[in-house]
Amino acid sequence: MKNYLGAIITILFLISYKILGPWSSTYDLIFSGILLFIIGIPHGAGDHLVAKKIAERYQLTFQLKTFILIYIGIMACYALLWFLIPTVAFIIFIAISIFHFGDMEDLFEMNANQTFLTTIRIFLLGSGILSCILFSHWSEVSTIIQEMKVNVPENISPSLIYISLICLVLGFDKKNANQFLNTFFTLIAGFFLPLIPAFICYFSCCHAVNSFRGMKNHLELNVIDLYKKLLPFSFGAILIGYLYMKLLTKNVELYPIFIFFSLLTLPHFLLMHQLIKHPKKHF
Repeated sequence: MKNYLGAIITILFLISYKILGPWSSTYDLIFSGILLFIIGIPHGAGDHLVAKKIAERYQLTFQLKTFILIYIGIMACYALLWFLIPTVAFIIFIAISIFHFGDMEDLFEMNANQTFLTTIRIFLLGSGILSCILFSHWSEVSTIIQEMKVNVPENISPSLIYISLICLVLGFDKKNANQFLNTFFTLIAGFFLPLIPAFICYFSCCHAVNSFRGMKNHLELNVIDLYKKLLPFSFGAILIGYLYMKLLTKNVELYPIFIFFSLLTLPHFLLMHQLIKHPKKHF
């Protein structure tokens, strides 16, 4: 059952939504916030452990203070890009999201002889996942993106969702069948939900859970010990995110939340890809 956490939670939420709803968006935000704080944010709070593991692999010295400064520096540079050229920043966000989502659906190492084919499959899988969420909620998505100062059409062809499904199927790999089915059923159930719970159910209960599994295996820690190590940095990320959003807007808005996600995702993706896909790579 643990392999289908995303599908189970999303379907249960959908049943509640159909029986008791539609309700105020406040309930969607509360539900999504709980998942985000319990699973979503902590899954990226282990990046210092990932960086330390990579440094040990290459026999390099790891210093936590230096790592934090570099990490925040990357985020600051990316935030500046969002301010100066939001369209370019948005394209980068979409690109890293595609590859990161595709990566975490496949926790197996890259075979040197199949790197190109594996990359194509990861791209198709990640494209299918992300576009399923975006295209099936486009009216909500376009409003948020336009608030980011990025021009996108207000309406798109409904047929695009079929292209998303084709990409999703082409990205299937039988060795990741459980993860794929969990994600597939989560996306299908999310189609009938508003954007935020649909996205957070996938992000927290599929993507983040897969990421936890990858970290646990490669860092050789049990779940409880790993989670304990993540908590201080989880609260740190929440604090930085709160301060960032207070600088951007006085009211609660969705677009700065997604921008902050992008700031966290860039360095996180680079580290996780290096740990999961190339764990035996040496100089």
